Amino acid sequence: MVKTLSKRLDKIFQSSTPKTKLVSYFVGCYPNPETSFNLIKQAIDNGVSVLEIGYCTSEASAEGPIIKKAHDHVLRNNYTLKDTIELVKKIRDYNSEVGIVLMGYIANLYKYPIPNFVNDIKNTGADAVLVVDAPHELKEENILRECLNKNELSLIKLVTPTTDDRRIKDIIKISSGFLYQVTVTGTTGQKSADENAVKNFIDKIKNISNIPVCTGFGIKTPEDAKKMANTGPSGVIVGSAFVKYIQDNLEDKKLPQNLGKYVKSFVKEL
Repeated sequence: MVKTLSKRLDKIFQSSTPKTKLVSYFVGCYPNPETSFNLIKQAIDNGVSVLEIGYCTSEASAEGPIIKKAHDHVLRNNYTLKDTIELVKKIRDYNSEVGIVLMGYIANLYKYPIPNFVNDIKNTGADAVLVVDAPHELKEENILRECLNKNELSLIKLVTPTTDDRRIKDIIKISSGFLYQVTVTGTTGQKSADENAVKNFIDKIKNISNIPVCTGFGIKTPEDAKKMANTGPSGVIVGSAFVKYIQDNLEDKKLPQNLGKYVKSFVKEL
């Protein structure tokens, strides 16, 4: 059995309602810290179970053009990882139940450095970290994992359609919280996933472990979310669709409320 270090994530995925959780990705401090907070509040109020808060980098290699554009905006405005951590603190003060995952790239953590980063996010009430570009063989990821374990925080790992069976087992051994199943190859927000392939992959993981599996990449509409939910994951991850909605409606004075309605349209399909 996989140990889920974050008790909050454990509770979320053990709950029978909703059957499939909505995991939403937002770029931290986009378009600015205050608006970002108001947007995320509405997402929570409209049914998001777990938040992935992206901290920004100029080397966002896994991101498609939508999320990359948001990263570039944040960096141009000089919002930093520390600003994103402050945002997480405000989110946790607002809501004690939602899961919070800090998601980004290893380069940011080199500079922080890693032990200080883990200590700071622990104090904000975050639950987990997902580092997109750090394979488990990397020395720095081992340091990160040890620091997270000491602080009872989870390390979320990715598996992709090209991950072989042996590597899947190795990744599951060091994962906690949930496993992020990338449904398609390439960058975020670009392709749609094949339902049968996703279901077969989830079934394969379930035969190895009882770790919750959340499936993401290529989920652009509520209908896409419903199709992916029917493949049997514990959660469905939506990122680019929400970031694009924000980008397309930046001048809308009721953007947070309208984003909330948009989020709810996904939740209703799960």
